[in-house]
Amino acid sequence: MKKLNTLTIAALVSGPFLFQAPVSAQSIAPVNLPVMPIAENVQQQDVSNFMKVSGVISKVIEDDANLPKLIVEDKEKTTETHLNITDEALIFNSSTTEQLKRDSLKEGLLIDAYYDKHKPMLMIYPPRITPEIVIVNDEEKTGNVKVGLFDDNLVSLDNDLKLNIGEKTVILNEKGKNISAEELKGKELIVFYTVSTKSIPAQTTPTKIIALDIAQKHMLEEAQFAIGDDYYMEKGEKMIPIRKVAEHFGYKVEWQNKSATIEIRQQNRSFLISIGKEQYSYNKSLRYFKVVPEIKNGKAYVPEEILDILGAN
Repeated sequence: MKKLNTLTIAALVSGPFLFQAPVSAQSIAPVNLPVMPIAENVQQQDVSNFMKVSGVISKVIEDDANLPKLIVEDKEKTTETHLNITDEALIFNSSTTEQLKRDSLKEGLLIDAYYDKHKPMLMIYPPRITPEIVIVNDEEKTGNVKVGLFDDNLVSLDNDLKLNIGEKTVILNEKGKNISAEELKGKELIVFYTVSTKSIPAQTTPTKIIALDIAQKHMLEEAQFAIGDDYYMEKGEKMIPIRKVAEHFGYKVEWQNKSATIEIRQQNRSFLISIGKEQYSYNKSLRYFKVVPEIKNGKAYVPEEILDILGAN
């Protein structure tokens, strides 16, 4: 039997890998491979729904849809990553905590990009990533940012940071609406802060906290997949089949023939929707659709706006 040299043994032991060693962008040609789940390690899986890529923007390119694609290099300029910036990306300054526009992403900026690790991605080099969050590191002012899951005591699951909510702490959801501190528990948070203690975990009073509901976002994406081509446009609004989407979220749906109404129930949540009427009830409070629900091909369709309510916790 022939002896194996050291490199051969190392290759057999290590097995397949993703971007294991730093290499130059010019030395490897892109290879199209099947779509695979994003690689994760146990710690990242437990403490956050996101993976992070950091580097300096070396080039900004506009794609066919006039959306920017960032070429990001590490500090040694040995590896690069391509970031596709969509309209949905949340972009913030690390110090001012202000939300930025896409056109503020310029060459020379040091950024941290966070992408949903549960989404599939092509295993090619350089990696192509569509980040949900982009943090622009302010070079002039101090500003720290922590992205991760926090427990009911507002301690990050990696035991790195504990949050003490102050009177001036701004607390928002990802749509920019004010929420309570109670709504932060068990959520993925973007935490902006300046100083922290040297304890374990470090403690801080954040300047701003933004709560992300990743589970809800995934459910909404799955609902859109379930709808597929079963929709139509009416007065600029997307009309979707209410029974299909409500049952997707686990609701019980009943049709009341005499009154031409749809009753949707799940635990302590209930909806009553009338065909041909803009007004509907949600937990006995009155709300209004932009377009009236109607029957087409034996199915009831309502405006897509109801998805956010059905998918809410």
